[in-house]
This record gives sequence, C-alpha cells and structure tokens, in this order.
Amino acid sequence: MFDSDTNRSDTNRRRDPEPTDPNNRALVRFAMLTGLSLLLASLWPPQLFPVMLAGFLFINAMTSALVAALRRQPFLADHLTRWDEGAAFYVTGFIASLFIDPAVVEETLKTTTIMG
Repeated sequence: MFDSDTNRSDTNRRRDPEPTDPNNRALVRFAMLTGLSLLLASLWPPQLFPVMLAGFLFINAMTSALVAALRRQPFLADHLTRWDEGAAFYVTGFIASLFIDPAVVEETLKTTTIMG
C-alpha cells in the first residue's frame, strides 16, 4: 500500500514523460510548422499564396538551421536533427516557389497597394 517504488514512479512519470523517438519528434515538428505556414499563407490573397508559403517555409528552414547550430547538433546523425528539418523546409519551399507566376504577383501587388 505504501510502496515507495509506486510513489516514485508516479512522481517520475509526471516529471519525465516517456522518452519519444527523436525521428517522431522531428516529423511532428515538421508537420506542425508546415501546417502553420499553410495557415498563415492562406490568409493572403490567393494569387500570393505560393509566394507567402515559400517565404514562411524559408523562415522555418533558417530557424531550424539556427537552432541546430546553437545546439551544436551533428550534420550526420542516426536520427533526424534540426539540420534535416531545415533541409526539408528548404526543399518544400523551393517546390512551392515553382508555382509562383511573377506577372500575377506583380498585378496583385499593384491592385492591392494604396494609391495616394
């Protein structure tokens, strides 16, 4: 009834959550930030969606690289690191930038600017 191991395991369970796979954490982080980028890009006019998505994904790539550098994570590891996330964000942003039509973007920017 008063087993100290039981109390200790309950306390440790609250303090130290069950260890998770670093690959799962990286994939969840990538999915969440990509979803946030999609949400933020969807707030802009539809013609600017690819531009904004590519921009937000580039910001995610640079942020992931900065965090990886600050944490001194190795480039080549057995699991996914922030460097890998940054590369994935960069490639995804590049793919989004393939759908940018400069003429449509220029026309949209001309019509949405305030003339005064």
